[in-house]
Amino acid sequence: MKASCKWLRELGGLDASADEMAARLTRAGIEVEAIERFGRGLDRVVIAEVRAKRAHPSRDKLTLVTVFDGKGTREIVCGAPNVPAPGARVVLVEVGATLPGGLAIEAREVAGVRSEGMLASEKELGIGPDHEGILVLGDDELGKPGTPIVAALDLEDEVLHLSLTPNRADCQGHLGVARELAALFGKPFAPRLTLLPSKLLSVLPEAPLGTRALPVIESGNGHSGETASLVAPVEGVPMTVPIRIPAADRCARYVGTVLQRVAMAPSPFWLRYRLHVLGQRSIDRVVDVTNLVLLELGHPIHAFDLDRLDGHRIDVRLARAGERIALLDGTERTLTEDDLVIADARGPVALAGVMGGSESAVRASTRNVLLEVAWFDPRSVRRTSRRHGIHTESSHRFERGVDPAGVALAQRRAASLLTTLADAVCAPIGVDAEARRIAHATVSLEPDYVRAAIGDPSITDTDARTILEGLGCAISPGEHSGWRVTVPTHRPDLTRAIDLVEEVARVRGYDRVPTLLLRPEPRPDAGPSRALLVRQVRRAALAAGHHEAVNFTFLSAADLSRARVSTDAVALANPLSEERSVMRTSLVPGLLANVSRAERHQRPRGRIFEIGRRYLPSAGPTGAEERLTLSLVAFGTRDEWLGEGPSVDFYDGKGAVERIFDALGLSAAAHVADALPGWLHPRRAAEVRLAGTPIGHVGEIHPDVADAHALATRPILAELDLALVLDALAARGPRQVRALPRFGAVVRDLAIVLADDVTLARVEALVRETGAPLVEDVQLFDLYRGKPIADGQKSFALRITYRDADATLTDARVDEAHGRILARAASELGAQLRG
Repeated sequence: MKASCKWLRELGGLDASADEMAARLTRAGIEVEAIERFGRGLDRVVIAEVRAKRAHPSRDKLTLVTVFDGKGTREIVCGAPNVPAPGARVVLVEVGATLPGGLAIEAREVAGVRSEGMLASEKELGIGPDHEGILVLGDDELGKPGTPIVAALDLEDEVLHLSLTPNRADCQGHLGVARELAALFGKPFAPRLTLLPSKLLSVLPEAPLGTRALPVIESGNGHSGETASLVAPVEGVPMTVPIRIPAADRCARYVGTVLQRVAMAPSPFWLRYRLHVLGQRSIDRVVDVTNLVLLELGHPIHAFDLDRLDGHRIDVRLARAGERIALLDGTERTLTEDDLVIADARGPVALAGVMGGSESAVRASTRNVLLEVAWFDPRSVRRTSRRHGIHTESSHRFERGVDPAGVALAQRRAASLLTTLADAVCAPIGVDAEARRIAHATVSLEPDYVRAAIGDPSITDTDARTILEGLGCAISPGEHSGWRVTVPTHRPDLTRAIDLVEEVARVRGYDRVPTLLLRPEPRPDAGPSRALLVRQVRRAALAAGHHEAVNFTFLSAADLSRARVSTDAVALANPLSEERSVMRTSLVPGLLANVSRAERHQRPRGRIFEIGRRYLPSAGPTGAEERLTLSLVAFGTRDEWLGEGPSVDFYDGKGAVERIFDALGLSAAAHVADALPGWLHPRRAAEVRLAGTPIGHVGEIHPDVADAHALATRPILAELDLALVLDALAARGPRQVRALPRFGAVVRDLAIVLADDVTLARVEALVRETGAPLVEDVQLFDLYRGKPIADGQKSFALRITYRDADATLTDARVDEAHGRILARAASELGAQLRG
């Protein structure tokens, strides 16, 4: 967004330099990225009057022009085709001047004739894009011969390059920026806008059925001393146009105003220059006025050639599938049923809020205009703009939201400018079709809350009230206490009390917010926050050799189905695309997409984890239950020091889960599951339990799922519900550091034979429980099946470490503990000592 400082001063009456404006806006959260200065480097450029002109004696395309610069006459050799007749005023670049482009002007001979300077074009002077001929001043441009052009044409200006956040749609026009500056500088805001048309039709028409009349002259608006001429309407040209809004959810309000006897001509220099410094190209007086109003008020408007509207009617409706429209950019578009269009009796004449059609556009032959001022739904405009790949100044503003209460102001401002600049005659009323009313939001606010939230008890009620009223809020007593704040429609981002508090802090200046050193008092009953516990899990997963992934929360129903996870998902009300239309019910689809992408980019192996939320439908107020989840995936081959190892299998996934829980100081084990999720292999997967409670699954991906994702490998996946894990971490408390042992350990090996269905986890638990408190560690160092062990049995060889923290162990104590372990294993597990 570019903002002219001169224009801002004209609108708000603020006397501040560009640097002061930039500093104050930036401190208030509207960053000024740059200040562009215009009208510099034209010190020796003056107004000159043409006294005579004659052909060059030897060059057909050159003209010898005698000009008067206020001090004397001089002859200039000029090659422009538009040298005016004597008496006209042009711009003379004196000898010794250097133009903004670096061109130095010297007296020199051109084809044998001495030229004492240069007659320049707008482009050569850096004050416009026109370079087809020299700049010829009109009768309405002031300046006597010899007057510096900067002063004569008021060229000095500074343009602020504003970086607006999407919530500040109110600053998309100069009026909103001027309002903001007035509040920041503590000045009252009374915009200086001429809203009275200079010419009106002498007949007052009635609004068509189903609409109402919107007068172009606001009653009681203080037009004291101003007058408007009355002109008879053109016979056969309507003074009003019927307007219908079948798509009421897409267009809340549409105003159409007829202007007759329009004079199509180039715009005066001041208007062309104002558009130029703001990066806009001048077209003609009508189009330039619509652009000027857009830049001034931030509200896009459009002008139709009334005589080219079939049936002299307007329908704001959804397009029919397959309808086509030729647009102003020279392209032809095929429309969908989701495109909002402005249509006449024949078909679409504009893409609503995006771009007008070429068939109904104003042109040199235009004599009657229908002026459109409307409020379109931001989401509707955004979808149409993105679907057709068209981004315009109009769509940019409508997408972010224009002021619905600014429709009448935009109509009256445009009517005033068109009657003044284009000599148009305006109908006394516009046709106002309002499909629905957009109400002002109200927020309850306690002044004490303002002080408490900002942390500054010195803010008075008057301070806060003055700031909010300066931003356009209306304040009345609250229902029980405090204030009832009615938010202006140009600030749709203010919906909560904290939003109003932020406005008070922002306008006062964030640099005035007190800086206090917080003194937290530790509480003995305070436990670690969930965020810190999640961080522990994340570090444990990283330490286990996995890299973290962050995937989209939104995906498609097809993604869920392809991964064979639950398809009972929460659907988005307004998805950006079909690929992001539902919320994920599992983290598995995202990790499988990561594996697929890695394989396509020749990354044949990897270890990835993700910590994120999955969403399940719920009957609660939000409609979704969020579950924090840890998912792991390993694919490809195992890491080996030399060469390529074997492919990862179930035990790699099981080991990764165990390493993570070991690092967390928790005990989790894999158990045979009664039922497995559809994304796992039916025979190469297990259920993960924490303290006997199931928390998830680990195993090889189902072959059908691998094929559906075109995977070359069979990844090993685990998905664990973190809620119970975090509860266990919180209950355990911080891990304690233990001193190094002072007494030595005793290591004994135990080889036992037991049934094939007895798990190692069960044996290890029995050893630790029976040998407590002397058993420090249990490790399996051999697993054997085969002769001479009977079928259906196996041998576990365990290395048991014994230690007493307070005394040196004796053989007798170790033998006694070892014997207890063997006896209990025999009685409960049917174990036999292996010979």
